[in-house]
Amino acid sequence: MAAAPRISCPCCTRSVALVPTRRLGHGAVADHKVTRKSLTLCPASETVLPLAHATAWQQELELDGADASDGSDAVAGEVLPLF
Repeated sequence: MAAAPRISCPCCTRSVALVPTRRLGHGAVADHKVTRKSLTLCPASETVLPLAHATAWQQELELDGADASDGSDAVAGEVLPLF
């Protein structure tokens, strides 16, 4: 199970996710707004930073063991038949 790194934004100091990049050991600051109700993005969005600056690692939620073969939601990466 992978963990998603979180970082304090260098511009607005909000806790945001670091999106994986092709550059090893680095991540891009996820797009986020200056304030939650504004329509403008923070200037630090998409800034590439080293993973060493991560302040927290958010763990993925585990599945509760539900089997996707019964027609319920698909597991990530699984292709369900259309008809």
